[in-house]
Amino acid sequence: MFETKYIKHYFNDLFNWNELENLINIRPLMTTKRVQLLNLSKRFEWVNSIWSSDPNCIPPSLIRFLLDEIVIYFSDMSRATKNINNFAKTIEDEYGRQVDAHIYVCRNLQIEHPFGVHYDFSDNVIVQCEGITNFKVWEEVKNVSRDKVNTKMQIDSEPILDVNMEPGDTIWIPRHYPHQATSLTPRLSVSFPLSSDVNISNSREDRNWITLK
Repeated sequence: MFETKYIKHYFNDLFNWNELENLINIRPLMTTKRVQLLNLSKRFEWVNSIWSSDPNCIPPSLIRFLLDEIVIYFSDMSRATKNINNFAKTIEDEYGRQVDAHIYVCRNLQIEHPFGVHYDFSDNVIVQCEGITNFKVWEEVKNVSRDKVNTKMQIDSEPILDVNMEPGDTIWIPRHYPHQATSLTPRLSVSFPLSSDVNISNSREDRNWITLK
């Protein structure tokens, strides 16, 4: 059963700034479908190299600029590194569901979080990788609907969990549980959302890790 919990130093060294640096410099990975630009206020255009196989890859210079301006998360990253891949497999084995990895980056502490207090439609396991983030979690919202607004909620009750997460700390947030993440320092974290379907035997991600030794 997926329940709210928080464990300090549960997974140290899952991911770090240097690994993110390597990742975002692989231009073909930085597609507009994978790079989620939250609260982007203007439209950007760019000219592609004649060798580019995908015109929807965001240029490195723009990625670097936006990292200091807005909150960004990178989706479809469950095989980004061996550690992330192995941890995703651990979650899949425990809960019997498909798992993705979303890499969240917030380097600008002056901006308002684009979601505020919100709930998700999937269970999430979140690992703090760099920096310190305050997480608050409230009791489950009943009678949820995808037609209802699930962001920037106003909640008067006290949270059931209020923790400052440091590198390695991990939190489990069930679906429909409102929560809020506030970056106290530049933040790097990885969120592992779980699918709602329990039976994944025919559609499970290939977790075999290629080695060339």
